[in-house]
Amino acid sequence: MKSNTVIILLLFLFSSLTFAQNDLESTTVLKVGNNLPAFTTQSLSGKTFSSDELKGKVVLINFWATWCPPCKAELPLLQKNIYDKINDKNFVVLCISRGEKNDVVKKFIEQNKYTFPVYLDSETKTYNLFASKYIPRNFVIGKDGKVKLATVGFNQKEFEKMILLIEKELKN
Repeated sequence: MKSNTVIILLLFLFSSLTFAQNDLESTTVLKVGNNLPAFTTQSLSGKTFSSDELKGKVVLINFWATWCPPCKAELPLLQKNIYDKINDKNFVVLCISRGEKNDVVKKFIEQNKYTFPVYLDSETKTYNLFASKYIPRNFVIGKDGKVKLATVGFNQKEFEKMILLIEKELKN
């Protein structure tokens, strides 16, 4: 009796993990190898930014929100280990707030003293070109305009691998 319960529990756990992994994959619209889609977004100051400006550059696009705990864990590292450290004219960081208004995002950025460029996607139009749900999300785009990495959530080891990939792409 006891071993049947354990087997059923293990099967349930395995099927739940498989479903979760499939769900994450199915919600990623822009996959590794795809071309960066055309989009425009606005900075906190209201300046329009176009994806056309990214041609020939290595790009990190980070989707996040002020209410998201994994985003709050990732953003300080993005500031310290990527934005502050990778000084290359061919590298662009786009931190795009998903589904929030200017005043909420501005207050959050000021409180946390972040200096990386922040853009708004209040209606999630840009986000929907990349994914259908879940944040944080990171997309590394190579100089060739193709997605080199697409991540979901925050994982310290995955984040460190992303930094190495960005550095490698900048050398290409």
